[in-house]
Amino acid sequence: MKLTKIIGLASMAAVSALAIAGCGNKSSDGGKVSLSINYYNGAISKQAIKNTKAKFPKYKLTFKQVPANEDYDTKLKASLSSTSAPDIAAINSNIVDYLPYKEKFVNLADYGTDKVADQYVAWKWDSTFATKDYQIAMPIDIGPTAFMYNVANFKKAGLPTDPDEVSAGIKSLDGYMNYAKQLKEKANKPMWLGAVALLQEMEQKMTKDMYSANGKKLTLGDGQLKDAWDFTVKGLKAGYMFGVKANSSDNVNAQQKGMYSGMIQASWGIADLKENGTKNNSWLIARAPGEPANSGGSYLAVIKTTKHAKQAAEVVKYLTNKKNQEANYKELALFPSVKALYNDDFKNVTDPLFGDEKYNKYFIESANELEYTKADPRSTAVRQIFENQMQLVQDSNKNPDKAWKEAVAKAEAIQ
Repeated sequence: MKLTKIIGLASMAAVSALAIAGCGNKSSDGGKVSLSINYYNGAISKQAIKNTKAKFPKYKLTFKQVPANEDYDTKLKASLSSTSAPDIAAINSNIVDYLPYKEKFVNLADYGTDKVADQYVAWKWDSTFATKDYQIAMPIDIGPTAFMYNVANFKKAGLPTDPDEVSAGIKSLDGYMNYAKQLKEKANKPMWLGAVALLQEMEQKMTKDMYSANGKKLTLGDGQLKDAWDFTVKGLKAGYMFGVKANSSDNVNAQQKGMYSGMIQASWGIADLKENGTKNNSWLIARAPGEPANSGGSYLAVIKTTKHAKQAAEVVKYLTNKKNQEANYKELALFPSVKALYNDDFKNVTDPLFGDEKYNKYFIESANELEYTKADPRSTAVRQIFENQMQLVQDSNKNPDKAWKEAVAKAEAIQ
């Protein structure tokens, strides 16, 4: 699930708002253990909630859905030392931002999670540990990516439309750029939505972090970020961008009308295409070019202020198990982090949006090939700096070299 990654200082208003929302969460009700679970829209399915309440009839479980916006992280961080905090909270893919706060979370490793570790894809499981023996969360879903493309635009450009043929044609980033070139020259259609969206796609493919392993040096992925930047600038200069932002009404209209041609998206992008009103068979899915990547994916954590750590840990382990991840996939298109679900039935899933295409194989390949790259908590802010400068390159025709240098200087100033 997507969630805007803006982490700011918490205001007193934010703390007060969460305190009101959390009142009474810590008490027992008629002898029952009371547990409050805060999650954002799209993180947990209705069926998973139903399953969990049935599994723990002696617990009073209060699920509270809160908006999936920039305030979510601000309010959660503000509440971590407060009695207003929920017992259990969802964390989005920016879990790295919470690792420095490990002491504010229950160490789930103390409650037997090692017994289920091998059920999850290793890279996602590894991302839940602040240190070798301190696990702050359990994985819900992941966001392995694939390439979604507009069929009519590809046909008009004389490009193949069969998913396996497209996968072969864009296997390398050079092939990816060549497809963009042909779309522009033969169909007068841009490949990409916008420069920032493409830069983000390329950033997700980085196999090295923005900082050295000891956190003492800003490395920018040892040249990988510059490669991502240069690839994006090349596409922008060549006119291969539609030129709007991803989270906008303009994007909804663009997807409906095929105003741009392709995007690297996680499986939850399928739900976005549906919500945006795209017609059946107007888009198809292929393997994404270059390195495998992940975009999004949530976690569940137990806040240290809970009075019922053991019981909360039991609930978290159950909510993230195979049964509930399957329910999340069916209802919300959340791609499971439990490997046992990647069976033949799962591989053969179809959706009217894509006709009879069995597209899950591309997401599975990405999920299985990914490796964990430990990120510095400052890396989120660094990426944002470069994305902001890229927006200026697109919208204000800022010189890309000047924008890069200014972004580097700003990144170096982060402490």
